[in-house]
Amino acid sequence: MAYNPPPHYNLGGPSEPQHPQSVPPSYSPLQQPSYDSGYAPQPPLTVQPSAPAPGIPAQPAYPTQPLLQPPPPTAPRKSPVVAILATVMAIGLAAAAVSIALWLKSSGDLEDVEARVDDRDKEIAQLQEDLEAAESQVAELEGPAAEAEEMRACIDDLNDYYSTPAGSDEEAAALEAIDVSCAGLIF
Repeated sequence: MAYNPPPHYNLGGPSEPQHPQSVPPSYSPLQQPSYDSGYAPQPPLTVQPSAPAPGIPAQPAYPTQPLLQPPPPTAPRKSPVVAILATVMAIGLAAAAVSIALWLKSSGDLEDVEARVDDRDKEIAQLQEDLEAAESQVAELEGPAAEAEEMRACIDDLNDYYSTPAGSDEEAAALEAIDVSCAGLIF
């Protein structure tokens, strides 16, 4: 493509002085600039391929292609081992999370069981104390109970004695029973 200089430049001889214009020339595709110096643009020439020199094989003429830019760099390719390791790691993390959850649940259950066992141990200890207290009360009450039993037998024998006719054999048997049952109480 040829460049057409603006008209205020002088490409001719020194005899033709030109003064610069105050307004730059307007460029439009419809307006052809006037060339005072005799210079006219010429259309570009197309060069036809010539016959090759002797001894050089002819090559077909192809239009030139612009230089291709290399594609942008791509990310390095990942090995399939990386995907397998990532999958194994994800499964391992999930298993660890489940294991921790189960461990926490079982340790909570274990604490509950231990608390129940402690409560039962306390209840058993309290029951043993109550049993020992009851046994000591029974031991204390055995003496008065035996005395009350002896007194009851003595009273029964006295009732039998006073309910028998005087001077009879039954009266003598009742008197012997009173001597046995009331030995520590009356005599």
